[in-house]
Amino acid sequence: MNLDSGWVYVVDSGNSRVQRFDFQGRFLESWGAQGIADGQFQQPGKIVFEPINQWLYVLDTGNNRIQRFDSRGRFLGKWGREGDGDGWFRSPESLALGLGWLYVVDVDNNRIQWFDYRGRYLGAKGGKGTADGQFDRPAGIAVDQINDWVYVVDSGNNRIQRFDTRLRFLNTWGTEGGAEDQFRNPTGIALDVANGWVYVVDAGNNRVQKFDSRGNFLKVLGSSGTGDGQFQAPGAIAVDESTGSVYVADTESNRVHKFDSRGGFLGQSFTGNVDTP
Repeated sequence: MNLDSGWVYVVDSGNSRVQRFDFQGRFLESWGAQGIADGQFQQPGKIVFEPINQWLYVLDTGNNRIQRFDSRGRFLGKWGREGDGDGWFRSPESLALGLGWLYVVDVDNNRIQWFDYRGRYLGAKGGKGTADGQFDRPAGIAVDQINDWVYVVDSGNNRIQRFDTRLRFLNTWGTEGGAEDQFRNPTGIALDVANGWVYVVDAGNNRVQKFDSRGNFLKVLGSSGTGDGQFQAPGAIAVDESTGSVYVADTESNRVHKFDSRGGFLGQSFTGNVDTP
């Protein structure tokens, strides 16, 4: 899910397509189908918008590649294949934009790779383990372009790691559990850079946790259930920095919840339109 273009783009993974909505949740258009051809997907994952060139990058997880589109879904290019070589992937899970760079979470290779905006390979960091800078099935990633920080959700280790833009380790927080500042299978992450806030989807605990930029706990959003502002396996998350509104895709109930920056529930949309967002 991505909000940066002025529209809401939702990856509808189960239907192998991308859907576009306005901020009121009104459907505008969709594109994609299941397959391996250009513009087709196999279990697509995350999506990001690059505002200078007006490009969209879609993580085509099942095909182990990145596809690039214009803002209306017209295919522009692609890169990647299955493997552990430079620029290759095994189950890529998430991606995020830096200043001139695109970071990709390469889950089964337990590393982060980064590329220029046209897909040229620039480097990789990581490796499987529990030490600083190592990962166990990393999931989400987010970039603070003001402070030049990169946050990685280290899902298997139930922690968040913070790096500089060259992926040099800075600090970490989180352990396994259900208390504040603990996680069970964290997945998505989003930033409100203007306010210095970090939102983490704590999927196994059916909640979102809010931290300051250095990892100090601030608040919990949501709880387990089917009511307003409650979750069943939450997944993707995005922040509208112009308003502070937080959007959370609730995977099992096929809906997107909207909260204000204080955690107050504002509404839901896209009900019935999203399969495994």
